[in-house]
Amino acid sequence: MLMTAQAFFYNAIFFTYALVLTDFYKVPGDHIGWYVLPFAAGNFLGPVLLGRLFDVIGRRIIAFTYAISGILLTLSGWMFTQGMLTVTTQTISWMVILFFASAAASSAYLTVSETFPLEIRALALAVFYAFGMALSGIVGPTLFGHLIDTTRTSAAWCSSAT
Repeated sequence: MLMTAQAFFYNAIFFTYALVLTDFYKVPGDHIGWYVLPFAAGNFLGPVLLGRLFDVIGRRIIAFTYAISGILLTLSGWMFTQGMLTVTTQTISWMVILFFASAAASSAYLTVSETFPLEIRALALAVFYAFGMALSGIVGPTLFGHLIDTTRTSAAWCSSAT
């Protein structure tokens, strides 16, 4: 479930972000990459900076990273529907969310790898990863496609659906 939730979380952001930028913030299509670039920084820095906390604090950090990601995504979705975010603050908020979400995703891999004996860990990771990606890759686009509309509320719901 952790890996599937992580895949849905990422897909919710990446399936809707270009739509949000072009439709609501009027960003030209050829500039979207510049707004996606901070996500890469957040994705990289999350596990790097929070990774050692998994050893120090333990499993509580897993719940924290998933919870804070969900709370921040819900808050940013609400702020978006209220028109409180600019294109810059939207990007920063999702970068921070993905900072925690990438650490949460790392915890999912740690949890799966610790659950199975050493001899089958790689296979278990591959199976759970494939299941999570398949489920989010098949159901996600269909679900998000139905949720995306031209209103801030439906776009925010799509981004917060996970």
